[in-house]
Amino acid sequence: MAEKFPILRARDIMTAELRHIDRNSTIKEAATRIINEGVGALLVTENGSPVGIVTKRDIIWSVLFEKRDPNKETVDKIMSTPIITVNEDATIKEIVDVMLRNNISHLPVREKNKLIGIISDEDLLETLLDIVEYIESLSVKTKE
Repeated sequence: MAEKFPILRARDIMTAELRHIDRNSTIKEAATRIINEGVGALLVTENGSPVGIVTKRDIIWSVLFEKRDPNKETVDKIMSTPIITVNEDATIKEIVDVMLRNNISHLPVREKNKLIGIISDEDLLETLLDIVEYIESLSVKTKE
């Protein structure tokens, strides 16, 4: 009998380190942090509490198409709010469904009411690669 691939949950594929930026920071500050820190999104906070999320796509859209001044305008003008989240026990199917339905590339993960991580579209692709490699390894085993 072939072994089953374990059911992966949000907590298994999320990145635990959350990056924050104050809502009054400029778009340029957010862009610089995203580039320098190698992330695709920052949680936007007010008094330390998350109030939104800003992504690379938000920054590109606001500067190139909305012609916002990244040196003067703040991230609270371009952030997505309210924050769409998923529970730590959500399955990959549920995660993908939420991301597709809401056209988002980054999905914060919550444990009860606390944000504990974030899942990016890149995290999902890496997980898909792991699944494909696992399936291929089963195929090799059955041929032996």
